[in-house]
Amino acid sequence: MFWNKKPKEEKPVVKPQASKKRFIESPQSNLKRDLQAVRGMSTPVISFGFTSGTGSANINNIIRWFLSEWRNASRDSVMKTPIGRKYMNLSVDGVVGAEGVYIKPNPSLDNMESDELHVLSQKLEKIFDRWAYDADRFSIDGSMTLDLFQQTVEKVRVTDGECFIRIHNVNGTIKVEIIDAARLTQLNNQWLDNGNYISNGIEFNQYHKPVNYYFCIYNPITYTYDATSFEIIPAGEICHYFIADAMGQERGVPDMISTAKTMEDLKNFTEATLIAKRVSASTTAFITNNNNETDQVDLMAGEEDSIATYTEYLEAGAIFELGKNQDIKTVNPQSGVDRIGEFTDELMNQISMGLNVTKQSLMGSTADASFSAAKLAERLQATTFRTRTNALISKVLKPIYLAWMKNEMLNNNSLNLSFSDFDDLVCARYIPVKPISLDPTKDIQAEIMLLDAGLKSKTQIISEMGGDPRITMEEIAKEKEENNKEIESNGFETKQTEEGTNDSSTGS
Repeated sequence: MFWNKKPKEEKPVVKPQASKKRFIESPQSNLKRDLQAVRGMSTPVISFGFTSGTGSANINNIIRWFLSEWRNASRDSVMKTPIGRKYMNLSVDGVVGAEGVYIKPNPSLDNMESDELHVLSQKLEKIFDRWAYDADRFSIDGSMTLDLFQQTVEKVRVTDGECFIRIHNVNGTIKVEIIDAARLTQLNNQWLDNGNYISNGIEFNQYHKPVNYYFCIYNPITYTYDATSFEIIPAGEICHYFIADAMGQERGVPDMISTAKTMEDLKNFTEATLIAKRVSASTTAFITNNNNETDQVDLMAGEEDSIATYTEYLEAGAIFELGKNQDIKTVNPQSGVDRIGEFTDELMNQISMGLNVTKQSLMGSTADASFSAAKLAERLQATTFRTRTNALISKVLKPIYLAWMKNEMLNNNSLNLSFSDFDDLVCARYIPVKPISLDPTKDIQAEIMLLDAGLKSKTQIISEMGGDPRITMEEIAKEKEENNKEIESNGFETKQTEEGTNDSSTGS
């Protein structure tokens, strides 16, 4: 029957759907983070900007949590960035120099004559030089002499912020060793049963004086440190070389931490500039369509959830005809990097200020450099390096020389020295390498003026130049005597006339 017939199923009509736009969830951009930091959304000032969870402004607390991160960042900067590499070499050249600080024994005993003191000084200097400039006798691994040791120590201090030197006494011979700062972990703070405490890997007494250093055990096969096993070394065997920035600071901070953010900005801007230059080498364009009725894109009948993607690579010199209501717009990447010179110059000014060096010395450039500006930069740079050289002498070289003198007085019977005169015997002159002057003539004239005015002696001037005044005076006197003998040997003698006589001929 007709009433038993099934109704016909109506097929749904597939209507064209609008193409769905693709949205990619991208992480928060660096620009947005930088803007938030500028607008005051950064961490509190009391925490030095390092963390918002730290309520204490103690420098040692900040070092405890961030020293490892700073050290790794500084090492990476020295290895991979030209500014970090140049600054490290600049500091080594200025603080230590090519030959290093020369140690000249200068004992001052009241019960000895000047000639005896001079002989003793020469004898001590000869023995010390034979030890200090023999790598097998000086260093524990036989790889360094005194000059190379100083250069390595300064490189480590610039990179890690600190350097640890251990003084060994092996079979009656003093040997030195440089210990990696990463071995001294700062995460084992605790109180000890004897009333002392460990802070940043160093054991202190109640007066905050170092007692022991807790160095992690090093595995030379896996190149790792065991943070649960320690080698306890007495503080008397350790020279801890670092430049303190605050009172009671226990560990050193790398020099480049103060400029880390600025160097990162310079790196990002330089990378953006390079990308823009690469893009400008080719042509990038966008095709726009002003027809609003083309929002519905019928790609294929019956297709759902379709995503329209347009990608075209046009060959050079190709000509294409655009469709109706379409237009092409090109991208000009030059606008964002037009003032790269000004931006880079400003960042370099801030970086040089943070590193306490002149921009001319940091960049190693003589462009637009005048003589007066170079002279001023030399004076400023010499003062900065002299301060660091003094720290190197006080914290490293003096303890090493003192340990060597004690060992020689105990084991070398030929010296015949008494420990009752130790304070007078341990005196020495530490002579840094004199930098090359831009105007040596004026410098010598200034020294002569001070000498004529009675403000300086010849001995003081010769000592500041790194020479031995006694030897220099003797050599000058010897040269004068030899010159007088040469004049007399030529046979030209001055004839003195007697008073009241006339040696001219009378003609008769």
